[in-house]
Amino acid sequence: MTPYFPQEEYENRWDRVLKEMQLRGFETAVVFGRGGGTTDNCGDILYLSNHYAISGGMDSLIWSARSFSGVILQQGTEPQLHIDEPEVRTDLVSISDAHCSNHPFRSVAKALTERGITARVALVGTQFIPMKFYQQLLEDAPNIQWIPADDLVRSARRIKSPREQDCYRIGGETATAGLNRLMEGLISGLSEQEAAGEAAREVVRRGGRVQMIGTNHGETLGFDQRFPLTGYSADTPKPGDIVTGTLHGALHQGYYLDPGRTGVRGRPNADQRRLIDAVADLVHRLSEMMRPGVRLLDVAAEGDRLTAAFGGSISPIMKNFPFYGHGIGLGFEQPRISTVMSLPEDVVDENMVFGVEAFLSHDGVGAAFYEDIIIIGKDSNELLTPSPTHWW
Repeated sequence: MTPYFPQEEYENRWDRVLKEMQLRGFETAVVFGRGGGTTDNCGDILYLSNHYAISGGMDSLIWSARSFSGVILQQGTEPQLHIDEPEVRTDLVSISDAHCSNHPFRSVAKALTERGITARVALVGTQFIPMKFYQQLLEDAPNIQWIPADDLVRSARRIKSPREQDCYRIGGETATAGLNRLMEGLISGLSEQEAAGEAAREVVRRGGRVQMIGTNHGETLGFDQRFPLTGYSADTPKPGDIVTGTLHGALHQGYYLDPGRTGVRGRPNADQRRLIDAVADLVHRLSEMMRPGVRLLDVAAEGDRLTAAFGGSISPIMKNFPFYGHGIGLGFEQPRISTVMSLPEDVVDENMVFGVEAFLSHDGVGAAFYEDIIIIGKDSNELLTPSPTHWW
C-alpha cells in the first residue's frame, strides 16, 4: 500500500514536536498509544509513525502490553518506534528505526538505558497507561524521572496542515452521507438498529471506520443513546416521535468526525419545531463566532446565554457533556468550548478543526442535539458536515 501522507509530512510533524519539547525543556520524550480496536491515544502514534496496532489488548504468558506502541523522541536523533507485533509494515510506517517486542514497555526502557539517558524524560500517555506497565518502565529504566506531558503531541496536532485539511474534507463527505442515511432511516419508519445499519454501510463502503452510531427517541430521549451498549436499540420510533442521530468515527485515515442531528418521524408540532430550530440556531451562531483570536470562554458564555434564553430543562446528556464543542483530529481533542472546562488562554486559531454542538431539552416536548464539524479559516470557516437542518 501507499501511505496517504508523504514522508515529508511526518518529518514536519517530528520537527514540530521536537520544538515543543525544547520549549518545555525536554531532551527526550516517550509517547505511548494503544490500538487493538481502541482509540486510547492512538492518535499520537498515528500522527508520528502511521502505525496502528491490530492485536487485541489481552496479555498472555508470552506478551505483555498487547496493542500498545511507543515512540522515542530525542533531540538530534531520528524517532524510534517500538511495537508489539512480530514485523513492521514498512509500506505504511513512517519511522525506519522500528523495533518489535513482546513487551513494548520493557523494550522502550531498554532502549533508553542503552542510550545512557537518565533524569527527566517526558512521558505521554499517563492518562491511560496501566500501573503494571508503568512499573516495567520503573524497573528497567530506574535512573529516569518520568514527567507527565500528555498534551505534548496534541499541542502540535491542534493546527492541521493543508494535507490534513484535505483529508478532513474527504472524511466530511463520508460523515455527511452516513448521517443522512441514519436520519432518513429514523424518520421513515425503520428501527434504530436498521437505520444505524444503513448508516454503517454507507460509511464502510466509503472506507471509513465507525466508532459509534448513537440514536434515541421516546421516553429515553434525554440520554445520549437509547441502548448504551450498542448505541442503538431494536425499537422503532412512532409517528410524532422526536428522533436523534449521531455518527462518530475515524472516517478517513484515522481523522474523527462526530456530527449529529434531530428530527421528527412525521410532521412536527409547534413545540417540537421550536426546540429543534433553537438547537440548530445555537450551533450556527456559535460556529459564526469561532474566528481566529476569539476566546473559547467567550463563545461558551454566549452558548450559556442562548441556552438560558431558550429556557427548558436540563437533561442527563447536558449534564454529561457541559460544553458546546471540542477540538477534533485523530480523536477527540482539547480544548473544549465550555465555561467550566475552557482555560482563559484557550483561543480559536486558524486551521484548527472543531466540533460545535448543543443540547436543549424541554419537559413535555423532548430533547434535541445538533453538531457540525468546521475548519477554522482565515477569512471564513468551512463546514464539513452540511447535512440538512430539518429532518421530517
